[in-house]
Amino acid sequence: MRRKNVKDIAGLGTILLWQWLTVLRGPLFPSVAGVRFLGAEGGFAIFTLVLFSVFLLLALKGKSLPEVWFVRSVRAAPFLMGFAWLPWAVWGENQPLPLLFLALVLPPAGSAVHLAGWQWRLSRAPFSRQAVVFGQACLLRSAAILPLSFAALPLLSGFAILLPFLGNSLWSPPENELSPGIPLHSREAFRLSPRLALRVASFFIISAMFLSILLSRKSGEAITPQVLTDPFYTLGALAAGLVLLRWFSADLRSIYFFAQSLLAMGFIVFAALGTARPTVPLALLQLGFGTFGAYIFTLLLYLGSRTGRSEALSVVASIQAVISGSVLLGMLLTRTTGLAAGATGVPFVLASSLLGMALLFFSTLFLRDDPTSFAGYGLHSAAVEECPSHKASMEPPGSKGEAKAREESLFPRLLEQGLSLQEIRVAQFVAEGLANAEISQRLNITANTVRSHLRKIHKKIGSSNRKTLIDEIAKMHRRT
Repeated sequence: MRRKNVKDIAGLGTILLWQWLTVLRGPLFPSVAGVRFLGAEGGFAIFTLVLFSVFLLLALKGKSLPEVWFVRSVRAAPFLMGFAWLPWAVWGENQPLPLLFLALVLPPAGSAVHLAGWQWRLSRAPFSRQAVVFGQACLLRSAAILPLSFAALPLLSGFAILLPFLGNSLWSPPENELSPGIPLHSREAFRLSPRLALRVASFFIISAMFLSILLSRKSGEAITPQVLTDPFYTLGALAAGLVLLRWFSADLRSIYFFAQSLLAMGFIVFAALGTARPTVPLALLQLGFGTFGAYIFTLLLYLGSRTGRSEALSVVASIQAVISGSVLLGMLLTRTTGLAAGATGVPFVLASSLLGMALLFFSTLFLRDDPTSFAGYGLHSAAVEECPSHKASMEPPGSKGEAKAREESLFPRLLEQGLSLQEIRVAQFVAEGLANAEISQRLNITANTVRSHLRKIHKKIGSSNRKTLIDEIAKMHRRT
């Protein structure tokens, strides 16, 4: 494993571990319950609201924010994050309100900037590193959770305060653009699809419901299921990352539907067994959340990679804002579901499971695919259309309308040969005269994956080498 890979995995792992320690293990939210106008869930709601606000600000202003100022913000983030681990146990219910306010506002602001910094950096990395870094970072977090869950509070506090500084020491801005030849979106090209936003929101609403249940329990009860099921989250995330690395032609569509299936099974088992035997449904839910986590992390970085360096920060922050906002909505729905369940006498676990299945059904039935729904599926063609060199190389003699008509008619001919969408892209780039290394940069896949696609293309079209493949595609052009 290359040194850069280790740094990225360890650095991202630090922020993931800090989030777990602060939200589900730290003393901040239980101690907030001693304040009359807040509870543990109320404190977490404020925490999440700040996350949403910072991500929204970065989404709106990220492309115009001077890079030097954002770099300085990332460097200052660990100092803000440390406020979550002030000695609350000493103050008890007599916590000074100004310090309580700072502890609820500064840490999430710092963690949002820190996480956005890592995602901005990783959006410039090759896809082969993007695909597995999230799963490996989760593996690092999972390995640290069990021993830290039983650490004494002073030791845990010191470690949690130092953790962001460790991650910060490993972070650096992205080096350069991926390649001068990669087609990039124009400044106005990226728009967060409403369908994609709803798809992401439906999953994170469910995730927030799960988290709210843990936060509503006593602290000792909240630790155990999360410690036991976090390895399942890691397993889902790591497996999804490895599948995307090895079989990219499957694209994120299969990862998304697999995550959806796991969550549906988890809710069904939860509704059947209730809280008496929670291990199996929690394991299924965590596998689903981990798989979906890998899906959204890879999609987020992929969308960032298709833009310029300055706009990538705005792109990744926009999806993070959707995630944070949907978590807030999920907490509200959980509270509403609890009140409705109490009024009707329906068990809360059954009511929340039915709501979770309804959200999954909604996302399946109504949220159809569009060009930005799945990384590597339809998105690349839109980016290539904006590239002048691509237009010049693909446009035959005649009007622009005629060129577009020919290109559209070539697509079904390649599809008739049994080529997948990714194989069609590779074949079109070969016809343009691009080498394997250039194709791998254009599509954000490894050179080995390009060669694998070419072997399948040759077999399906009947070509024996690059020249005969170009000739066959030229014949298809002439027939269109």
